Amino acid sequence: MTCPTAHLDLTVEEIDLIEVSLCRTRDILSDRRMSQEHRACLEGGTSGDMTRQLGERLVQIQQLLGRLDSQKSDFGAVIS
Repeated sequence: MTCPTAHLDLTVEEIDLIEVSLCRTRDILSDRRMSQEHRACLEGGTSGDMTRQLGERLVQIQQLLGRLDSQKSDFGAVIS
């Protein structure tokens, strides 16, 4: 296992790629979560652990997207 580093040397383009990938993942997981909730509603049961786990992952992704956006803004300020 590699050790985490405090400094990542990523370009703005690489950060954009990560951001786009996270957005796509967020959209897919959101659709899955809605499908799980819909299925549970039709079956008259609760949405259960899968929906909870998807929700937690969606929160993590959204927080990470916010941090990436903040860092991109900071990076833009440094360049200007």
